[in-house]
Amino acid sequence: MFMMRSPRKKSLAALAGIAVVAGVGVGAWWHFSHPVKVFPINPADHISSWTFKSPYDGSQALTDQTKADVARLTALLGKGEADDYSLYNAIGNDENLLGNGEAAYRAYNHAVVLDSSQGLAYANLGNLMTSLGAYYTAADAYAAAVHAQPSSLAFHLERLQFLTTKLPDNMDLLQAARMDARAQFGDNMSAILAPYE
Repeated sequence: MFMMRSPRKKSLAALAGIAVVAGVGVGAWWHFSHPVKVFPINPADHISSWTFKSPYDGSQALTDQTKADVARLTALLGKGEADDYSLYNAIGNDENLLGNGEAAYRAYNHAVVLDSSQGLAYANLGNLMTSLGAYYTAADAYAAAVHAQPSSLAFHLERLQFLTTKLPDNMDLLQAARMDARAQFGDNMSAILAPYE
């Protein structure tokens, strides 16, 4: 049966809705506007634009879905329902998919501040900087991922793959990456490193 709501209940419901929206907005503002210790841009790089072509260009549905995901993840920050480190990485990944390099950079930096002992945020920064053409900053980020989690073979391989494709003439960076991999994995790395020699 249809029930009429009193004007007072409607007003309270409307105020509650406004409060929720305002709370999410304030939370998002606080998390993204407060300065964090920023992973530095290498002086050898110049980022002319922080935006790039999104793989979702031309698909309003995917763009809207990803923006909604950013809002949902942002609303979870600081509530203890999910790990904020993971949330910031997910927000950064969504912003990256939207072509919003600066927002992704801020999100990954928040993750690094929360836990600099994990390599994922550094690796994500490396991927982002590659998209922005900031290759030396990307190299720094991939190196930071390896140094944060030296036992992660995936981070070593990602670093080596990046260096051999984007900075193949920089023998110092390549040699450092090879040495880091060998120091961690010893002779077991010979076959894996063969494509990067």
